[in-house]
Parts: sequence; structure tokens; C-alpha cells
Amino acid sequence: MINKIKNILKSNKGFTIQDVLIACFIITVFVGVITTMLYSVYRENIKTTLMSKMTVYAVQILENIDKISYEEVQNKTISEYREEFSIPDGFNIQIEISNYGENSASRDDVIKIIKLTISYTMGDVPEEISIKRLKIKEI
Repeated sequence: MINKIKNILKSNKGFTIQDVLIACFIITVFVGVITTMLYSVYRENIKTTLMSKMTVYAVQILENIDKISYEEVQNKTISEYREEFSIPDGFNIQIEISNYGENSASRDDVIKIIKLTISYTMGDVPEEISIKRLKIKEI
């Protein structure tokens, strides 16, 4: 039995330092590529989730604007929309209301253009969604 162990120890079977270094290099490259791919997938998943939340918030606000009267459109503030729909502070909201037509000041306005922009910044990259909608005065 002892002779058998001596023969195994004296044999040339085993790994050299070069074999171990090459294996470590290949594993390091493989782990780096996999980690980069997982990070990219994770980042795109977060981006898609935030974009879908922005779309939901935009639809909720525009549906609310459709429900209120023509005169009340300019009265509601962004903070009221934030509170009503529980929109977090990370999302920036802008609502621009303008009259339809070039010479709108000289006649009775019956149409308003509502431009809603919701944006956020992920890292250094800003993302935004902008939707325009008409609000017509009920006669």
C-alpha cells in the first residue's frame, strides 16, 4: 500500500503552474463577460419598469384632465397630481397649457392644448415621455 502511494506521488500526473494560470485567466474572462451581461439586463429591466410607470402616470393625469371642466384645467397644480396619484419625487412632471390657434387672444377660446411631459434621470441618462392632448370647451 505504501509503495502504491509513493508511485502516485512520483508520477508526472498533475497540474503545472502554467495550467493553473491559464485556467484562472479563462475563468476570470468568463465571469467578467457574464457579469457585464447580467448588469446590462438588470439596467434595461429597470429602465423598462420606469418607462412603464411614467406611461401609467401620464395616462392617469390625462384621464383626470378629461374628467374636469374646461375652466378647471389651469387650476390644478403638479403637487396635487403627485399627491392624488402617489407619484414619487424622482419623476419630474411638466404640464404646459396653451390656446389652440395663432390668433387665439382675439377670439373666444374653445380649445386648449395640453402638453404633459414626465421625465426621470437614470445615472446620467435622462428619459422622458411627452404627450399632447386637446381639451375642448363644453358648450
